[in-house]
Amino acid sequence: MELKLRLSFCAGLSEAGGRSFLLQALLGCGLILLFWLLQAAIIHFLFDGGSFYQKLLHPDLHQVAEFSLVVFLVCCLLLSSRRSHRLQDQLESALKNALEKSEDDRAKLRGIVEAMGDAISIQAPDMTIVYQNRAHVEMMGRHVGEPCYQAYRQEKEICPGCHLAAAFEDGKVHRAKVSPDPLDGGRYVEITGSVLNGVDGRPALGIEVVRDVTAQRLAEREAAQLNLALTRQACELQQVNRELEAFCLAVAHDLRAPLTRIYSSAQELQGYSALLDENGRFFVSLVNDGCVQMESMIEALMTLCHVTEMEMVSTTVDLAQLAQELAAQLQLDTPGREVALKLPERVLVHGDRELLRIALGNLLSNAWKYTSNVTEPVIELGTLCNEQRELVVFVKDNGAGFDNLRAEELFQPFRRLHSAREFPGTGLGLATVRRIIRRHNGRVWGEGRPGEGATFYFTVNG
Repeated sequence: MELKLRLSFCAGLSEAGGRSFLLQALLGCGLILLFWLLQAAIIHFLFDGGSFYQKLLHPDLHQVAEFSLVVFLVCCLLLSSRRSHRLQDQLESALKNALEKSEDDRAKLRGIVEAMGDAISIQAPDMTIVYQNRAHVEMMGRHVGEPCYQAYRQEKEICPGCHLAAAFEDGKVHRAKVSPDPLDGGRYVEITGSVLNGVDGRPALGIEVVRDVTAQRLAEREAAQLNLALTRQACELQQVNRELEAFCLAVAHDLRAPLTRIYSSAQELQGYSALLDENGRFFVSLVNDGCVQMESMIEALMTLCHVTEMEMVSTTVDLAQLAQELAAQLQLDTPGREVALKLPERVLVHGDRELLRIALGNLLSNAWKYTSNVTEPVIELGTLCNEQRELVVFVKDNGAGFDNLRAEELFQPFRRLHSAREFPGTGLGLATVRRIIRRHNGRVWGEGRPGEGATFYFTVNG
């Protein structure tokens, strides 16, 4: 409305300016005519007394010269007036454009402030509220024209420690956090107070931004409680793991003595095989094999506990070199087997060399074992890059394979998808691999099909 009044005022000035020039031109013509008449009358009555009409219609050269000077002066005045009117029109047009732009900017600024989610109010230096945006009205109610301390706090004077009053004093930004009364279930708000200086450099207006941080505070409180619960559970889990590892080590240690006696007795009984019938020799052999398997399981169990307790020393490890060394050892342990081993030149990862040696050794020994019934066994170590641009290492074979739907069971202790008669083992190798890879902040998984081989993937993140 204010802009419309200003624009109509400018238009009125422009129209009035046009009419004023026309009137001035008519007035100039009237003055010239009046001067002509007065000049003829003055000469007639004061000087020669000749005929008035003769002086009016037949002037002499002196009259013409004076009349021409007056016409020239009047024309100059009219031209000067015309120029001043043009300048006035230009100034009025510039003022109109400036007012339109100012109002447009003001409307945009008000639209931005109104659209903001934060509640914004503007106070005068005496703390009188001069503006509230929509969010502030919804939060606090409409209080334009009232003192803020009276509208919001029902106080009779400025609140002690008022952030906006402090901002008026030093010109800095002041922040305050307001917690609700626990009994009324209110909201947590964060208030920011700053000032807007006038042309004289002094604070002219105070801007107060009120942000509702209830959801954030509740989320922080919930996150803190969850972190506390997780920390407590992690401590309890570490304690349980330590107790479990101590129990496994104690069991493994305590089992060795009776197992050694049983194994020694079975070895001695084999010396009396001539005195035993076929069933007796079978049972002695069965006891001997069971002792060997039990010893392997104890070793695997101790290894599983050992990889959990080992202190990691991270360094750059070449898995291709480790695989070559491990394959050479497997070849020595099973002479006569011909296995095609495909290795890249280098597979560099960052981790603990000893732990990665144990993990890779378990994967290669599994591949070596499960390709024992294949005519042309092939084991491959390779790498690829996943969608997260991580380096993924894999060990692939063309052996017995497994049902892919039961792949997760392979990594559980003592869970096996093949019978011990087909492929002997302890059932702890892949569980050990998973524990080592997890200590390296990585993942391990397997894929396979019965009779078509298996592939085990893992990532190492130091």
